[in-house]
Amino acid sequence: MEEDEIKKIQKSIDEIFNIKSGLAKKRELFNDILTGLAHINGRSLGLKHDYKIDFIEYDDIFFNVIEALMTLYFNKEQKSIIEWYLYDKFLPTGEMLVLNDAETGKEIPTETPDDIWELVLKYEKKDNK
Repeated sequence: MEEDEIKKIQKSIDEIFNIKSGLAKKRELFNDILTGLAHINGRSLGLKHDYKIDFIEYDDIFFNVIEALMTLYFNKEQKSIIEWYLYDKFLPTGEMLVLNDAETGKEIPTETPDDIWELVLKYEKKDNK
């Protein structure tokens, strides 16, 4: 049985019994972390733009520590996807960048932390730290 099938079965069991297994807990934590980091980054950029208060340098040390922890846990592709979502996806104009599949040209869902979680799982098997 492939790992993807095992994860699907585990997800189904979680939903049936309304429990959170290891994978569901990781997903929830990941979503909370990504949402929080995006909020912190947006707040800093907003304060700088609207009130000329620069918290970016103050927040940098925290982001550097968090990025170091991500390097310990995620491979290069996973970390790149997360950083793209946090720092590049949302433009100051309010527009959002999109990712397209290189093979099919179709847009890859990246609107929510949950979408990013799915991409991170997709690249989990690649060992390119």
